[in-house]
Amino acid sequence: MQDAQEKQPRTVEERERGLTDHGGDQVESYTQEPRVGRRSVIEAAKDAVPTIDLADRLCGPGQMRRVGEKWTSRCPLPGHDEKTPSFVVYPGDRGFWCYGCQRGGDVVDLARIAWGIDRADVAAAEALMTFGHEVPQRPPSWFARQERQAPIRARIESVRTEVLMRRLFRFVFEPMISAHEDADERAEMAADLWRDVLPLAARMAEDRRGAE
Repeated sequence: MQDAQEKQPRTVEERERGLTDHGGDQVESYTQEPRVGRRSVIEAAKDAVPTIDLADRLCGPGQMRRVGEKWTSRCPLPGHDEKTPSFVVYPGDRGFWCYGCQRGGDVVDLARIAWGIDRADVAAAEALMTFGHEVPQRPPSWFARQERQAPIRARIESVRTEVLMRRLFRFVFEPMISAHEDADERAEMAADLWRDVLPLAARMAEDRRGAE
C-alpha cells in the first residue's frame, strides 16, 4: 500500500501548488475493450489510488484543507452545491463522507459518483488510468473459460429474450389485437407484432444484462 502511494505522479501537496489536471475521459475506451475482471480492477484501484489523491483532483488545487488528521473541502460531487465545506476524507485511506449530501465510500465509490459511471469496475479502471497506472490484464485462463461458456451464455440470452417477448406480447400487444373483431385481421396482426417484438425484447435483455 505504501509503495503504491509513493508511485503517485502527483501528491496532494504538489497539486496544491497548481499541478492538478482532470483526466477522467477514458471510460469509453475501457468499456469498449473490457480486459479486466471486475474484482481485480477494483482491488487494484483501491491499492494504487489513495482516496485523498482523487478527492484533491476533483476539488481542485488548494481546495483541500487539513483539519487535524482529516482533509476537508466543499463537496465536489454532482448535484451538491454548497458554501460550507462538508466533504471529508479520512486518514489511512478510510474513504470519504459528505455530511451535506450523505454520500460516501472508498476511492472507487468516489470515482463512480463523481464521474457518473454506473459500473464499479469501469470507475476503478478510470481511476487507475487517470493516475497513470496500468489496468491489470486478464489471465489466459479467463479467455479460455469465456470460450467454453459462450454456448451456454448464448442459450441463456436466447431464453431471456423469449421470456421477454412473451411478456411483452401478452401484456402490451394482446389487448390491442383482441380489440379487432375480424379473426383473420387478428391473426395477421398477431404475426406481424410477434415478429416486430423480437428486436425490442432483445434490446431489453441487453439493457438488463448491462445493469447486472
